[in-house]
Amino acid sequence: MTIGVTEKLQKKQKRSAKELHAEKMGIPSINNLAKKNPSFWKISDFQDIGLVIAGNCLVQFLYKYPNIDTIGNYNEYAEKVEMFFKWLLKRRITPFVVFDGALDMDNKDIGIVLGKTKHRIDKPEEGTPVLAILTFINILDKLRINYLKSDFEADRDVQKLGNDLKCPVLSSNSDFFVFDVQFGYIPFDSLPFKSILTGVNKSSVEIKIYFIQNLLKKFPYLTDKMALLATALGNDTFVKDSKALQFAYHTDNFRLPECMAITSDVFETPCERNEPFFITTRKVLYWISRCKDVERGKRQLQYYCKEDKNEEERLFRSLEVYTETGKYTSYNLYDLIHRSDARRFCRSSFPFGIRKWIIEHHRRGKIPNFAMNTLIHKKNIFTCQLEGTHETSSHDCSLSIREVIYALLVGTETNITEYDRQKGSLCKFSRKGVISTTGVLKDLHVPDMSSAVKIKILSTALCCSVPSSKTSGQLDQTRLFLMITAYWARVAEPSINNNFIKSVLICYILFSARHKEFQPGTKIIRRLENLHSEATEFADGHIKSYRDFILNIIYTFAQFQSCILYTTHLNSLLQCPLENVNPTIVFNGSFLHKMYYILNEKNEDIIAKHLYGCNVFVWFNQMLYFLQENVCINNSA
Repeated sequence: MTIGVTEKLQKKQKRSAKELHAEKMGIPSINNLAKKNPSFWKISDFQDIGLVIAGNCLVQFLYKYPNIDTIGNYNEYAEKVEMFFKWLLKRRITPFVVFDGALDMDNKDIGIVLGKTKHRIDKPEEGTPVLAILTFINILDKLRINYLKSDFEADRDVQKLGNDLKCPVLSSNSDFFVFDVQFGYIPFDSLPFKSILTGVNKSSVEIKIYFIQNLLKKFPYLTDKMALLATALGNDTFVKDSKALQFAYHTDNFRLPECMAITSDVFETPCERNEPFFITTRKVLYWISRCKDVERGKRQLQYYCKEDKNEEERLFRSLEVYTETGKYTSYNLYDLIHRSDARRFCRSSFPFGIRKWIIEHHRRGKIPNFAMNTLIHKKNIFTCQLEGTHETSSHDCSLSIREVIYALLVGTETNITEYDRQKGSLCKFSRKGVISTTGVLKDLHVPDMSSAVKIKILSTALCCSVPSSKTSGQLDQTRLFLMITAYWARVAEPSINNNFIKSVLICYILFSARHKEFQPGTKIIRRLENLHSEATEFADGHIKSYRDFILNIIYTFAQFQSCILYTTHLNSLLQCPLENVNPTIVFNGSFLHKMYYILNEKNEDIIAKHLYGCNVFVWFNQMLYFLQENVCINNSA
């Protein structure tokens, strides 16, 4: 899992939007069909419109374009997200962001999710770090961007909301090439991301928008057969490499006549020298053109499954997903946007045991999918972090926080299955809720809980008292930040020393000042930046030693991220009795690694060297004292 981790951490992967677009989900083969037919597209001035955005796709895309270290440089990420949405707003574009919800009720897509999770265990550096979506949502809140969460997978809700709002859809999921998106689909690589994220302002921006109506003009025989096209080309559910499809492609039914194998008008843009001929796409289109109806095509594909029940189930699932639009939409997102009082509440397909307030907060994006998967499926699948070669997952350290969440949601007797990394494999673990706060499980209704009870639950879960106002300083989120840090210092394995704590505290102060969460004054900001520069220059000047050193600490800081994540989930479930921490401020992986490195390697107190005599140094020591009073920390460093 971690061969070459150091090199991967340091490597700058300058990837274009086109390269990232090739990694998207959906129906990979259809991209070439769409891109090589200019008539499918319309050039349009990109302003003065609504825009429905597939949120999860954009979260991942913006983190990777251009690449940010996967160790979690959330301040850089937040800047990119803010630049993107400000660019939209400046063009008088009204964005509506829709996020994925819980795993589907029928659990049939769990195999796809587990497959992606296993891939991330093998290549964690390719993933998006665990606090990215929290960072993204914080920017949406800051800019007052409309966002909602689907009950389950969001694709069909994104399509329906775009049609209801009479506006195009923005995503990287190639499923939208076959969905009936009436006002157009905009893939990410249609937008000028390079100029957007470098601050280049252009008064006029023209982009390409794909319209399925134009595809059907060219291929009228695809009308009512788009599900057959999506299935025969291969997709997330019924993959192109499946035995059934590979067998089908080599049968007489899919064999092209010799004249069509040499020349065909399938693509308006001719294939260039050394470019693939896209023979499979040609075969599939030729086959569908001779299918009288979808049912006949379905029977042929079922025959190619050779009575393999798993292949047949995936085939039927694929056809259903791309046909039965209504079955894969949840509540009426348009209705919720325009009726904030939610008088027309729709339970959708949620079980009746789930309280109305939980569903409403879930749809508003205020409760994590982790909670909904616990309630519906009694299982959760964890994202592997970039965390080194340790036997247990970094998420193991936040188990006792999750146990409190489980207790609040399903009590202390229900088994919850967790899928998490152990060594290089994805393993199942059985958990139960545990809570020591008495009297809260008899009739859980969080909105009626007093703030004092909610804070007591948090304090007990983190085994830490709430810091005083004097210790917290000017920032309300300091309370939860220090409680999380104390919890992490107590449970981290291997045990952490004072230098870990000092690195986290300085990171918090530095990035709070950078983001103007408090105003320490120009001179103090200069001192903080000088400290940052010395830590960076020291690590860069000892690059080989620093690269080797990262492997010793990456796991510890990954545990800190897990503690932040699940404490945020618990606090959100309790409707935020304490202000949630902002990942942009509390975690910058690059700085934390370099700060710890210089503290560990230099025989001088560089924090006092830069900050002694100023008010932030007093605040730093007050926070350090609080943590040392609450946790026994190794003072050997």
